[in-house]
Amino acid sequence: MVSVGAVALFGLFWTVLWQSHKGAAYIYFDPQDAVHAGNGKRSFRRSAASASATFEPMLKHYIGVTQLLVTVAAASIAFGGDKNPAPVLLIVVAKLLLAWSICYGVLFCAFVLYRYDEYSQDVKCYTRAWYSTVEAFGFATLACFTLGYLAWGWGLAK
Repeated sequence: MVSVGAVALFGLFWTVLWQSHKGAAYIYFDPQDAVHAGNGKRSFRRSAASASATFEPMLKHYIGVTQLLVTVAAASIAFGGDKNPAPVLLIVVAKLLLAWSICYGVLFCAFVLYRYDEYSQDVKCYTRAWYSTVEAFGFATLACFTLGYLAWGWGLAK
């Protein structure tokens, strides 16, 4: 049941992201590419027009945060627990949610790196579907992590 919920959560994020970018044929990682494409719907900072306005610094931040979440979740699954011999159901749910957080985090890192590498060779390869997939993995990572720790706290309070 937890797995169905985690997959449904990913599906919800994917659908919301898909719907929020209707009409967008391509999504640009680098602000300079969006400025060059003449996207009239958005206002960009002046620095976005420079050749140094790339996604790469943000990519490092996203990967770093995801690494931290995955590390904390894995350590919690391995070393955290309940002092009772029979684990409380909420602790089991929490560990399953944290496991999904790890899964989604690894997929987010893999896909964001893969798509940015592809993007560096073809700026029109990051389509609405790819954008929705990559971002949904990222948000599902954070949501499962947060829900996992909320369930853990409720489980320990019982």
